Amino acid sequence: MTSQQQQTDVSYLAPLMTITEKTDPTDIRINNRMMIFSLLFPNTVMSRAQISRRTGLSRVSVSEVVSEMIDHHILVETGQEAPSRRGKKGTLIGVETGYWNIISLDLSQPFIIQGAVTNILGQVLSRAEQPVSKSTDITPDTVIELCQRLIDKAEGTVLGIGIAVTGIVDDHGTVTDSRNLDWSDLHLGDLLEERFDLPCFIDNDANSAALTERFFGDGYRNMLFIQISIGVGAAILIDDSMVLGTNHAAGEIGHVVVEPDGAQCTCGKHGCLEALVSTSTLRAQMAAKPEERDAILQQAGAYLGKALSMPASLLDITDIVVYGPPDVVNDTLLDSVTETLNAATTTSTRQSKIMARRCECGENNVIIGESISVVQSKLKQF
Repeated sequence: MTSQQQQTDVSYLAPLMTITEKTDPTDIRINNRMMIFSLLFPNTVMSRAQISRRTGLSRVSVSEVVSEMIDHHILVETGQEAPSRRGKKGTLIGVETGYWNIISLDLSQPFIIQGAVTNILGQVLSRAEQPVSKSTDITPDTVIELCQRLIDKAEGTVLGIGIAVTGIVDDHGTVTDSRNLDWSDLHLGDLLEERFDLPCFIDNDANSAALTERFFGDGYRNMLFIQISIGVGAAILIDDSMVLGTNHAAGEIGHVVVEPDGAQCTCGKHGCLEALVSTSTLRAQMAAKPEERDAILQQAGAYLGKALSMPASLLDITDIVVYGPPDVVNDTLLDSVTETLNAATTTSTRQSKIMARRCECGENNVIIGESISVVQSKLKQF
């Protein structure tokens, strides 16, 4: 799928709704708002008439939604259409980038909290970082302090604060379980909103990173995104909708046992995927036995491929994207993942080979994705 095709896919931010007489009008307005924004994000410009034709919405509905989003500085009029022989030139609409700032923090990396002020496109305007000796040293006070430093750097109006964490997060901004941070039922969103009087959104780090790959990389509408850092997590896109699960625990593959006699995990079990292929585990093994580096990564790829074979086959997903540091996520590991996946899932009905590939986006992918998540969430609240 080309970049242009991704930019003009109207199901980006929300699946198309089936409108019935029982549908809440508020839901319809939100759906229309997100659909139009998704059509233009990140850098497409269209006239109201073009938006109407692409989305199937009436011109009246498009005009109302666009006007509302212009009033909220989400969209902006950028000029006139090129001259044509038919009718009046339309005014072009695009995403406004100069008004809003977003505060985004990434709590998924070892030894450091990364934060940035971004614009509405996720472009980094300024940064701040906080080193930590271990992930369990991160506290709400640490997060609040870094947020304040970033807010002080913001030159535009702050739209909201987004925090990406490892583990399970509910709809209300509560980190229900993060083993790597040693947080349980932490109402982080409420704490931040009370402190800063700004809307705050807490998300799983893999879900945030997957948004960046989908919008700015080569991610497909159906994708399994794997993040290897201090933990191992996954995000699942089905028809461009993020799968969260009944308990918001979809993608929590880190504590799936793939080797019953393996090393003990932080959760107490033995042989969890996270205990076998996290960056800290693999780096320690490679440092101890550098001559066995390739064998260590091949075994890690086999473990990961084994864990992914069931969801990949169950959901018929062929795009497997892996993000992590290059000393861990490299061709040796990815080739092993691909080989293991296809050996476990090949059938006469599967026509496409499953490919595990490296994430196309760089080190800011969690920060950028969390900024996108803040915009998505705010679009539901106007």
